[in-house]
Amino acid sequence: MSEYKVSARKYRPQKFSEVSSQDFVTQTLRNAIVSNKIAHSYLLTGPRGVGKTTIARIFAKALNCPNVKDGEPCNKCDSCLEITNGNHPDVFELDAASNRGIDDVRAIQDAAKFFPIKGKYKFFIVDEVHMLTTQAFNALLKILEEPPGYLIFILATTNPEKIPATIVSRCQRFPLQRIKIKEISDNIKEIAKEEKVKIDDESVFLISKLGDGALRDAQGIFDMAVSFCGDNVKYEELKNFLNIPDKEIYFNISKYIKEGNAKEILSYFNSLSEKGFDHQTFYNGVTEHLRDLMIVNSTGKTDLLDESDTVKEKYLEESKNFTSEQILRLMKILFEAENRFKYSSSQKILLEVLLTELCRVNADVVDLSVILSEIEAVKKKPQT
Repeated sequence: MSEYKVSARKYRPQKFSEVSSQDFVTQTLRNAIVSNKIAHSYLLTGPRGVGKTTIARIFAKALNCPNVKDGEPCNKCDSCLEITNGNHPDVFELDAASNRGIDDVRAIQDAAKFFPIKGKYKFFIVDEVHMLTTQAFNALLKILEEPPGYLIFILATTNPEKIPATIVSRCQRFPLQRIKIKEISDNIKEIAKEEKVKIDDESVFLISKLGDGALRDAQGIFDMAVSFCGDNVKYEELKNFLNIPDKEIYFNISKYIKEGNAKEILSYFNSLSEKGFDHQTFYNGVTEHLRDLMIVNSTGKTDLLDESDTVKEKYLEESKNFTSEQILRLMKILFEAENRFKYSSSQKILLEVLLTELCRVNADVVDLSVILSEIEAVKKKPQT
């Protein structure tokens, strides 16, 4: 059996201080441990891959660790090691996506009646809790309202709006945020250093951005990159492997749009399609590109862009070629076609229509100030 572990498992945080971008949550839980103000149920919400289950495990370790210091577990005692390995008798992890019925909740109720075997607290960590049925939520209500003192529930979900208000009101809720690109980049660089993998900054930035705020996703892409490129990950190889349009492609698209050159933009798009670029990825890329142009055009700054310094400089120059009104008209066309594009059986044809329309929309719109100036000029002409 292979002993290889993916990066997301091998480098999973084992202390609150190692968790990225969730300082509010981790500091609050550490303070609760130090002051011994422990609630009986917690609700962790947020997108995938931001540390919900990881924080739940660290919290369980800290409360059952005999050598806890400043709210942090020691990660050396038997209790900590068993929780890390997933075989502690008092820490139960359940996936509500596959154990969502009332019988599963009744099994939790039965197990909750017994005191902890080894630790001070008994934990039930329920992942994707929003998948429980209505009957299961109703069965969970009573034990959440009046649990025994040794019992702690940690509910985790990516869709908190699907959880009944009666459940939410019985929990301390902690919303987790997406992880910043810089912190993902730092994490990827650290893993690369540990694994003795040479990787350039452009590749690190690309992987971090593709993670879309989820550290676990970025680590998975890094593992794929290492499998393909070996111990020397280069940007050009990585870009071709992932089949991702280069940023320069979108600058070319916006150039053709500015020129109103429908012939060239269709020829250019056709060459990209022949290379196998995913149409949905291309559509999202054009939308994000116009969004970035709008941000820079409106603010005059690039601080809000998740791009490298070189690309930010290009956006500063490119934004001067459009007015805010022109960019908004272009984005309106894309947003109005979003649902049609998503479910279209011929996305390539629809993209060709959209690109043609983007080239012509601003040419068909005459600025009102120009019309008014022309009217004034006609009024001033002598009447014959």
